[in-house]
Amino acid sequence: MIIENYFKNKFENFKIPDREYKKSVKFIHASDIHLGAAQYRNEFRSNDFVQAFQEILELAITNYADFIILGGDVFTSLEALPGMLTKIVNMLKDFMDFTQRSILIIAIEGNHDIRKFSRGVRFDRRGQSWLKLLNSLGLICLLDTNLKASSEEIFNPYNFKTRRGGKIQIKNVVVYGSGYLGEKPIQQLSKIRKAIIKETGLFNVLLLHLGIEGQMENVPGINLEDIQPLKHRIDYLALGHFHKQYILEDWIYNPGSSEAASVMDSSYKRGVFMVEISKKLETFVKYVTIFRLNNRRYVWKTVNLNFEVRKKDKLEFIIIDKLRNSLSNIDVKIHPSNPRMPLLYLVIKGIKPSYKINEKDLRDKICENLPILDVKVYQKFSESLKTLDQYIVA
Repeated sequence: MIIENYFKNKFENFKIPDREYKKSVKFIHASDIHLGAAQYRNEFRSNDFVQAFQEILELAITNYADFIILGGDVFTSLEALPGMLTKIVNMLKDFMDFTQRSILIIAIEGNHDIRKFSRGVRFDRRGQSWLKLLNSLGLICLLDTNLKASSEEIFNPYNFKTRRGGKIQIKNVVVYGSGYLGEKPIQQLSKIRKAIIKETGLFNVLLLHLGIEGQMENVPGINLEDIQPLKHRIDYLALGHFHKQYILEDWIYNPGSSEAASVMDSSYKRGVFMVEISKKLETFVKYVTIFRLNNRRYVWKTVNLNFEVRKKDKLEFIIIDKLRNSLSNIDVKIHPSNPRMPLLYLVIKGIKPSYKINEKDLRDKICENLPILDVKVYQKFSESLKTLDQYIVA
């Protein structure tokens, strides 16, 4: 739930610092927020992704960040519902009003932001995204390149009137950004490298939506060797795309998704980076702090049936009774909006019941009786008990 004047009410005594006298530059690097995601079509689960974004904005305020960079997949698709989009717009307006627009939000489009398919329907008009809408409203600065232009014009300075451009300079930090380049962007990366100027006294950040090969098992990515030519012109390569957090060679940074979009994500180290850049003599010094966000809990539980259950209510009683004991540490009065109320992944093993389990009914019954937001059921039974008749030879 997004409350009107949320930031003003939460940070009542907060004073916006005079950034002109601050010697260092601080920014937050986040990615893969997936606003609009609705795991299991659960409204509270959908709001978890908005809450994660709100927490990122709060971190920017409390840590006196100069700007925020978002490495793509800010939205999960073009299919965000009107109510969800209104909530996000109002939150960003509230943030901008409270901070007096002193903290820029700089973003690029990821493959999900511009995905052409949603629930099997093709979007015929390309080039659309909700990030473009937020950019046109002045709530973010959306960076992109013109890779068909000459090297000098690939990264034009961001124009706050036309709301277009490929780079923004904040003090002595220059942020370059390009939208999603596809699965094999080797040629585009070569053009990008040639277009970036490495000037003395400036710290270069490049914002891209791509993954490095080998960082996630069975997920394709770019070979690290193909990225290396950028190192001579880039001080901080800010990535998005892979939901697992990683840091390579102290110049390639991927924060991971801000909220788990799948059960696999819940096992990964994820979060956001707080980066502080300061200058000592002629050298830049970089400090990176990792923040873990207050995400929804994922809980795995196994119930083993050691006899054949023949009635639905009996099975529900057995499962709920066993779960109640193992989940006794959760406050029964917890509200579903609280991320401490977990998602349950339930594995049922042992002897298969004599009837077909209705997983929806079982899920509803568990959520009705226990402090669980939602349940995913996995049936891993052995063979059913054999009746005596099967052993009688005619």
